[in-house]
Amino acid sequence: MDFEKAKNSYKKNAVIQKKMAANLLKILLKFYPNNFDTVFEIGSGTGFLTEEVKNNIRYKKIILNDITDNYTGIVPDEFIKGDILSVVISNNIDLIVSNACLQWINNYDELFNKLYSNMNENGVFAFSTFGKDNFIQIKDITGIGLSYPDLSNVVSKQGFKTIYFEEELDTLYFQKPIDVLEHIKYTGVRIQNRVWTRRDFKLFEEKYLEKFKDKMGFELTYHPMYYILQKTSR
Repeated sequence: MDFEKAKNSYKKNAVIQKKMAANLLKILLKFYPNNFDTVFEIGSGTGFLTEEVKNNIRYKKIILNDITDNYTGIVPDEFIKGDILSVVISNNIDLIVSNACLQWINNYDELFNKLYSNMNENGVFAFSTFGKDNFIQIKDITGIGLSYPDLSNVVSKQGFKTIYFEEELDTLYFQKPIDVLEHIKYTGVRIQNRVWTRRDFKLFEEKYLEKFKDKMGFELTYHPMYYILQKTSR
């Protein structure tokens, strides 16, 4: 991932991520009132979810976290820069939110345990992430893709109750295979840590044309997943 370089192109290209942020807040407010004292956001990025929280949640304090600088355009009560697994976070948090970010976490047990320890009793953890069929076309052609673990065991083991879960498939269409790669690049995702040759691009285009083109164009699948969790006694 290369979000620092993609910060200027992200908002224009991350149409699915923007939709996910709106959906997550809509789902959250079906189950809880829009009033939380302290809100903590993991992976605030360019602010899709931050804006939704600001516009729909009444809070006394908002804390943002990201591995890059604060690009949300919103001045929080506190901004914590760094990997969520390594930074020190406040306790007494009522609501933790995250949008299209947790798929990059490499230790879910550690993360959930850390969040649990810093949440108030009955605190809420609302997040969206991606499932195993995300960018399935890219993984099919290149063999490269993230590993998407089953979070259900982690959730229960770390002391959370699942209030709501939903998943869906959302497909974008592009005119050319190169447009697919550019779209992914502009959302800060790097497929391979190497320079592609002209032959690499040609083979990629040939396989995409053969497998993943229909009358609407060249397809790219997203697999959004939505979780609303509540802290319970261990």
